[in-house]
Amino acid sequence: MKFSRTKLRAPALALTAGLLASLTACASAGATKSSTPVEVPGASAEANKYMNELYDKAFAANHTQLVLYGPGVTANQAMNDVFTKRFPGIKLLPQDQADAQILTKLDTEAQSGNRIADIYVGGESPQAAAKPNICTPADVRTADPGFKIPTDNDGRLTYFALRYFGFVYNTDQVQKQDAPKNWHDLLDPKWKGKIAVGDMTVPGGIRYILESLMLPENEKKWGRSYLEKLAAQDLQISQSEPMVPTDVASGRFPVGIAVYQGYFEAQKQKGAPIEMVFPLEDGGNYMARSALCVIKDAPHSQAAQLYVNWLYSPEGQKALAEKDNSYGRTPTAPGPPGLPSLDKLPRLPFSNPDPAFNKPYFDFITQAFKK
Repeated sequence: MKFSRTKLRAPALALTAGLLASLTACASAGATKSSTPVEVPGASAEANKYMNELYDKAFAANHTQLVLYGPGVTANQAMNDVFTKRFPGIKLLPQDQADAQILTKLDTEAQSGNRIADIYVGGESPQAAAKPNICTPADVRTADPGFKIPTDNDGRLTYFALRYFGFVYNTDQVQKQDAPKNWHDLLDPKWKGKIAVGDMTVPGGIRYILESLMLPENEKKWGRSYLEKLAAQDLQISQSEPMVPTDVASGRFPVGIAVYQGYFEAQKQKGAPIEMVFPLEDGGNYMARSALCVIKDAPHSQAAQLYVNWLYSPEGQKALAEKDNSYGRTPTAPGPPGLPSLDKLPRLPFSNPDPAFNKPYFDFITQAFKK
């Protein structure tokens, strides 16, 4: 039996067109613009002028909504509230979906010409930015003088934040002073068979972290010999990386390592008996980059550019720290409450996306930790 590709796409296109129409119809409903020019604290006169130009153009075109796609964009509500308070009348509409679903939607919208999304927010490498018909470079003019905005994919991918990984421990089982505070602490015999971790033999953050410990500049401090000793500690593999803090919070294991802050925070917010060790005292801190792409021919392009420029303003960098518990990217970006600023935080290198570069490291990790 044969199926028409055009017919299969028709419902999706109709849904896209319908949602676009509904968004357009209410784009300016209830939107009230600031009666005076907006002044973003800490931003230069030139930066404020540019943001006000974008703000004015958004209202002139009745494009006062901003549609965000991403696997967890609704979690940024507190930070986004700072933006909408600063720029009254701009409404953010976050839509959470898995990356695979988002890519399908973005492809459908691009092929139909009926764009809905304005910005796609993802992790280290949003795949949409690799496609020339989906993303377009952001025009950022609000960062610190002399600072080059970190980008990839010919500028179509804009890195805007850093999120950290650390060790976690169950507070009912481990006292704060006894929790491991650096990588070598994990080699203490008392932790043998008691450390939860994601599967190091499959793609995931833990593989990149262990790879960083083996890079030439870290060979003397950690290196392959360290990983062999760590493997001898009989690490306990959780079902997935998000399950590591869950296993620790439940008391199944007293300690978990290489835990993404978001997974830890999800357990902490539930009142679980869990705490995180970060930063590590040996400088072995790993951070993952968060990135976004501005959608090509976005229906609310001025609002999209305004949002990205605000993120790179001093207020946006501060909001990332205080409201999103993450680090901004400028040299002067503050750290989340209680943590050092970015310029005072020693950390491991970012992951290298090149498969040829990673292969010998990943092969060693697979062999060392294979059960």
